[in-house]
Amino acid sequence: MKEELVTVLEAVRRAQAELAAYLHSHDRNAELALAKLVGILNRHEVVVAAELLQSGAAHVPSPPVAGIELARAS
Repeated sequence: MKEELVTVLEAVRRAQAELAAYLHSHDRNAELALAKLVGILNRHEVVVAAELLQSGAAHVPSPPVAGIELARAS
């Protein structure tokens, strides 16, 4: 599961860098920025890793928040 986490975190880091570059650009191209984000986050290995992490997380109880247990959708 560690490999999947690293894959997802690296994709998020790359997506954040692309978003920062877009926000700091004087010549913004929203279509290109969106295409880059989709290209990063929709890669097969990223999607598979995220799905594996999500299915693994379904078996982990949520931590209590302000004394209230969060309900997970099944």
